[in-house]
Amino acid sequence: MTKMPVLTPPNRSALWSSLALTKAQLAELCGITTRQVSHWTLRGYITTAERHPDRYNGEAIDLCVLIKQGLSNGLPLRRSVMQARAFIADGDSRQPRVNTIAPPALLDIRDQLRAAETAIHSVLESVRPLVPQRLETGDIERHA
Repeated sequence: MTKMPVLTPPNRSALWSSLALTKAQLAELCGITTRQVSHWTLRGYITTAERHPDRYNGEAIDLCVLIKQGLSNGLPLRRSVMQARAFIADGDSRQPRVNTIAPPALLDIRDQLRAAETAIHSVLESVRPLVPQRLETGDIERHA
């Protein structure tokens, strides 16, 4: 019989903190408007990512979704924010932090990231000769 590997739950907090969403991406993902994202950011209800001051991480996703729920249930904005923060604080007390990941798991994560980085570099090098020089210099608009 084959021994099944022991799985450990992903550290959602670590994954969430590494996201870097634009204002439009955050709004689309949470079902709110970019104007709401701007307003909530200006009021300090949500914050931008530490590493990317013009981007939002997963903590902003959580807050926006919960604030929206509060608003949908008839709560005023400030009360929705207070309840969202309380809900998240309660959940954080039960979710392990990044520094609680076992060192062997961190080594595995590092190795996987290095392998992914090598694969991405290889793909980029394969595609580079196929991209016309004009596109690289920005002379022609990119179409998605």
